[in-house]
Amino acid sequence: MADVKGTLLPIYFVADESGSMVSAVKELNDGLTALLDALHSEAMAAAKVRFTVLGFSDSLRCYLELADLRNLEAMPQLAAGGSTKYSLAFQDLRTRIDRDFDRLKANEYQVVRPAIFFLTDGQPDADDPWETALSTLKSEGFKRRPNILAFGVGEAHAETILEVASTRDYAFVAAKGSDTGAAIVRFCDSLTRSVVSSGHALATGSAQLPVEKPEGFTLAVDVLD
Repeated sequence: MADVKGTLLPIYFVADESGSMVSAVKELNDGLTALLDALHSEAMAAAKVRFTVLGFSDSLRCYLELADLRNLEAMPQLAAGGSTKYSLAFQDLRTRIDRDFDRLKANEYQVVRPAIFFLTDGQPDADDPWETALSTLKSEGFKRRPNILAFGVGEAHAETILEVASTRDYAFVAAKGSDTGAAIVRFCDSLTRSVVSSGHALATGSAQLPVEKPEGFTLAVDVLD
């Protein structure tokens, strides 16, 4: 086997940017800035992670691609507006993950199973073929299929969040009626801890994905009707 430079974990943060997020997008951007600050002080963990930021509404935007956060001075600023089409994110990820793996391996890195952190505050549009797009991303025939952690706030349904996640232990929802901005603050804190913990785990030879349930969130499977 050829020598490799090291082992990397690609992490994809996928944020709902539909119009309903307008009142909470500041908390989301502040949370991403806090994540970057934390990784700047955790160089060993940051070295093992490549971070991508995607936003979706009725279009898909890539704000940050395979970034080494040690070298990033500021996080991009997400916006809000439009409708909610999950399928755009899932379709993009299906091709993006393959492309990213090939790029990293060409640069002599070993790559472990990627992780997606998917955040939404509502249901996909009625005409959105999101389930078809999701099934392709989660297919066992896709050898690079990701671990998908799904987080629902606001009007997101527990049933939908559970379907998006790759396992029931990766599906979380905030309490109904809770403030969306406050829930996103807690989500971002959990995201930061998970990224740092994952980087440290990989640095010590473990490919596990440590996940911390955000404060005030519940496993989606526990709140199904």
